[in-house]
Amino acid sequence: MMIFLTKLLAPLSRVLAILFLAINIALWMSPDLVEFPARAYSGMVETEFNVAMSNRLFGGLISTIHLGILAVGLLAVARIFKQINKGEWHLPSFSQSLRRFGLSLVVFTLLIPVVQALMSIALTYNNPVGQRMITLDLDAATAPIAFVLLLVGVLLSLMASVMMRAGEIAEEYEKIV
Repeated sequence: MMIFLTKLLAPLSRVLAILFLAINIALWMSPDLVEFPARAYSGMVETEFNVAMSNRLFGGLISTIHLGILAVGLLAVARIFKQINKGEWHLPSFSQSLRRFGLSLVVFTLLIPVVQALMSIALTYNNPVGQRMITLDLDAATAPIAFVLLLVGVLLSLMASVMMRAGEIAEEYEKIV
């Protein structure tokens, strides 16, 4: 069962990484659909903003960079599942992939308020003076999720460090014996 699951999840993780980025870019390039990612990333639910091409390019760039961090993590997850499938969980590259995934979660989560602020600037910089905005929103509904993502990311990074150190100790022990 575990082998079947890892064989399925490795390519699925790669596909999701690519899909997240492709769908994000497609939404930003579509004049009809741009409001969905714009409002989701900026937190400006009722605010009027510009959807001119320059605003869409700026907003798309910001969100693509942010999602790119998550995509790097998902590609690391794909490597993790592939190595589990091959029984290579003890190799240093496994720990490195685990650390990469953990760090991507940490960075992705910590950048959420920065991305939101940049997105509000990206969407309103063409507005007349007095109607340009910068938003910072701490949402009680999403804060617990962000906190858990942050903790999981830190935990995975620490676990990877411990695994790497254990591998070094085992390697030293082999050289002595």
